[in-house]
Amino acid sequence: MSKAFLLWWIQVVTVSFAAILIFTYGWFEKLYDADQTKISFIIIVIFIGTSISTGFLSFKSSVEYNKLSNYIWFASETMVTLGLIGTVAGFLLMLSSAFDNLDVSNVENVQKVISNMALGMSTALCTTLAGLVGSVLTKIQMVILENNSNYE
Repeated sequence: MSKAFLLWWIQVVTVSFAAILIFTYGWFEKLYDADQTKISFIIIVIFIGTSISTGFLSFKSSVEYNKLSNYIWFASETMVTLGLIGTVAGFLLMLSSAFDNLDVSNVENVQKVISNMALGMSTALCTTLAGLVGSVLTKIQMVILENNSNYE
């Protein structure tokens, strides 16, 4: 086994442990409720796929898999892009219906508007966070791979 594969495995175990803790504390459910677009879960699926691909590359350590590494770098940038798309979608959700039927003299109406705005903002922030974290973790895996193998 190569050093790159062992370092990849350490990161996978660490991320898996963090995912178990996140699941235990119910944060996945909160993320599901907060993200109306569900883009965060698309980002998580892309991250899992790129992690598996990076592990494959770390195990094989061969030049013939250079094309796959380009796709992994592209997927890393795609996670950030999807996070930003979710941010824009969240802001659109927040602002699209916020002021349509606003009656400031009706307290219940104002509370409903603020609730809708908070839901849009949570979508924006959750997708941004998921995109950035997924991208950074993928980039760490790829830098470790490229610096610790005969891959180049």
